[in-house]
Amino acid sequence: MILVRFLQGWTKVSLLDYPGYICSVVFIAGCNLRCPYCHNRELLNKDMCRYRFDWEEILQWLLRNRQMIDGVCFTGGEPTLYEHLESMIYDVKELNLKVKLDTNGTESYVLKRLLQLQLLDYVAMDIKAPLNRYAQICRAHVNLDSIRESVELIKLYAPNYEFRTTFHPSLLSIRDFYQICEWLKGVSTYVIQSCRIGNNLDPLFNGLPPVDYEDVKSIADLCKNYFPRFVLRGFTASLKKPLTAFVE
Repeated sequence: MILVRFLQGWTKVSLLDYPGYICSVVFIAGCNLRCPYCHNRELLNKDMCRYRFDWEEILQWLLRNRQMIDGVCFTGGEPTLYEHLESMIYDVKELNLKVKLDTNGTESYVLKRLLQLQLLDYVAMDIKAPLNRYAQICRAHVNLDSIRESVELIKLYAPNYEFRTTFHPSLLSIRDFYQICEWLKGVSTYVIQSCRIGNNLDPLFNGLPPVDYEDVKSIADLCKNYFPRFVLRGFTASLKKPLTAFVE
């Protein structure tokens, strides 16, 4: 039985969470990292769940609306920490819907199993920082071997994927992104997404100014030379200088 107390959110229809497709988004509580900019802090601790969604109700809705919905995005929190994730994905695949997984890559053995079973159509993995700064940025112990393995598994087995980094100039520098680019050299898609300000895990972030394109311009100029598809996501559209990268 699916423990519904860990299903902490459900967006029935999203045009943003699965590139090129219309999806439902299921939010699973529980995360092993404590990134200061996190804006889903209510999902960090699975033992402090406030909302409950019935998985059978979600499945029935998907069944009734599968002509409108292309797939389901499982996000969190960190979905790979949830013991029933594989079962839920099987339920979705039986409806002939696509599955996208958002992950921080810390549970590489779970990711490996899901990919080898060909249960994932798209994987979005967060790259928090260069490897030598992971613990500092995530404010938690991180098994770097698992992070490395997850990157390689996605490159080898994921039908479609993106690696993405949340950016705020108070946390990451162009030197950090140079290390990330060298580490990820050869991947097809890399995304830098703007840090959302407001309701962040670290209250200090709530008083910071929003990230401007000028803050990331030199980093974008660097990254576009490394990746066939480089995307800036969530940055302001009112730009003083011409764009040098694809912007969503």
